[in-house]
Amino acid sequence: MNAPRLPQPGFSALFVRVVVDYVQAQGIETAPLYEAFGLNDAQLSDPSERVPSQTLAHVIHIAARLCNDPLVSLRIGCFVRPAHMGALGYALMSCTEGRVGLAMFEQMQALLCNEIRGHHQVTASLLETRHELLGPVPRDTGFWIFFVAARLAFARWVSGRVMSPLRIDLPCPPPVDPTPLQQFLGGPVRFDTPDCREVFPADWLDWANPNADPQVHGLMSSLASSQWQAIQHRGDEVVALLSQRIVLSLREGSVPTLESMAQQLATPGHADTGPSMRQLQRRLAEQGLSFKDLVEQVRKEQALSHLRHTDMPLAEVAQRVGYAEPSSFHRAVRRWTGLTPLAVREEAKKTL
Repeated sequence: MNAPRLPQPGFSALFVRVVVDYVQAQGIETAPLYEAFGLNDAQLSDPSERVPSQTLAHVIHIAARLCNDPLVSLRIGCFVRPAHMGALGYALMSCTEGRVGLAMFEQMQALLCNEIRGHHQVTASLLETRHELLGPVPRDTGFWIFFVAARLAFARWVSGRVMSPLRIDLPCPPPVDPTPLQQFLGGPVRFDTPDCREVFPADWLDWANPNADPQVHGLMSSLASSQWQAIQHRGDEVVALLSQRIVLSLREGSVPTLESMAQQLATPGHADTGPSMRQLQRRLAEQGLSFKDLVEQVRKEQALSHLRHTDMPLAEVAQRVGYAEPSSFHRAVRRWTGLTPLAVREEAKKTL
């Protein structure tokens, strides 16, 4: 019997609307973009709608053709403003300092995207962000340039500072001419890396926000928090959030349980704000899934993504998806695909 399909994760439609807004600002007809998104104007303004990263990458390519501009992904990323991020964007814009904004974003980033999750770590004088892929995110150059440009341009716009990273890693081929991207970043960039990473000076966390407004921040933070709690009761969003947490648990070597997932989905310090185990079971059932089904599907998607898109050693892939024994991992991959892990990797190389 075929396993149930997971609800499609992706970016908030309100966020990806920036592609339409940029092209429209150039005086160019945007109908082809709406058609490619498969959404009308009202849907593309709805933060609860989701657009998969593969669709977004395709639309960015269409925008480049419409604008006849090979740098359009960089320009669109720089066009992102708080309105494209909803209440969370305005809360970030009005926070007191970088540290507050980063903590808020890390907690509620699924409002913008539940297909990629950023993990932030401060070590000595460095702030490193590693982006965990939670779905079939393409290794597409235009998509990844847009992704990092949007993050960096928004931080620069909010802070009023020219903030340059110490290093950027992008899991995609380099553009024909990487010079414009390098000049925009102001720091070194590496391509075709296993994952996306950003390394910044840790003192970024201490910058004082010139746009800080406690009243606006309090109002927008409350609204963003309410939206965050609301999505935890939508069946498709619950599956996406659980998938994120399962990925993290497997990566940390923990066995994911429904109880631990319920605890993790609660707002820190407020255990009663998250969904109960019974509610999670109901939301999963609405999607035709059990928790066991979901864990198996997440393992499968993560394993096959690592095999097809990275050169990670097979033993490490097995460990990342929760298989302590390589033999168990080999059996699982053969059950999913009819092939060995090595054969899956070789087949993927043939299609490049």
